[in-house]
Amino acid sequence: MDRRKMLGLAGAGAVGAAAAGAVGTQLFGGDPSSAQAASTSAAVPFFGAHQAGIVTPAQDRLHFVAFDVVTNKRAELVDLLQAWTMAALRMTSGLDAGTIGAVNGTQEAPPDDTGEALGLPPSGLTLTIGFGPSLFRTADGRDRFGIADRRPAALADLPKFPRDTLQPEISDGDICVQACANDPQVAVHAVRNLARIGFGVVSVRWSQLGFGRTSSTSQAQATPRNLFGFKDGTHNLKAEETADLN
Repeated sequence: MDRRKMLGLAGAGAVGAAAAGAVGTQLFGGDPSSAQAASTSAAVPFFGAHQAGIVTPAQDRLHFVAFDVVTNKRAELVDLLQAWTMAALRMTSGLDAGTIGAVNGTQEAPPDDTGEALGLPPSGLTLTIGFGPSLFRTADGRDRFGIADRRPAALADLPKFPRDTLQPEISDGDICVQACANDPQVAVHAVRNLARIGFGVVSVRWSQLGFGRTSSTSQAQATPRNLFGFKDGTHNLKAEETADLN
């Protein structure tokens, strides 16, 4: 079985270079029934049964990043995920990452936003968080955060496929973030601010920019051709197939 068929059967789409099957968690909202933005500049609802970005109609731009968790303290990880949730809620609504913002604070205080998205609309931004197997248990068997027994059975390393030339240093990761938007600057701004907030708790392992929607996640979307001239992902699950998605 080749990689394309494997991922097609999984119906999960690409997760980056051997991202170890990182799965989305229900940390963030995003009602599948209302995830379609009214326009390419509108906001996608943040709260809902699942994370936005799971069944949201695919946007045009992507910034995917994998993080290593560099702390062994559970409380620090919990605090980070809570801070990320608040920042993601704000940024997907078209606001600065923090309440001070990039330019509204006093001259003596540092800003809590890097400012690249000033003046830009939400642009359909979604931030989808996934956990890799190594967050639950490290390669040497350590359960750093006491969550090894909560690792989903389906969260397993992908098998090696013929002709793979994967590089360990730019594969896998403890936590992954998929930032999708219809404006590349909005997606990059979101990832940059999550990385800034996570300083000292996580470090960037690898990241990848993507452009040009070449798949569909809704029956309302056509599947365009990619740069190879193929229509790829035509068998992906669609947002309207709620029973299969559940």
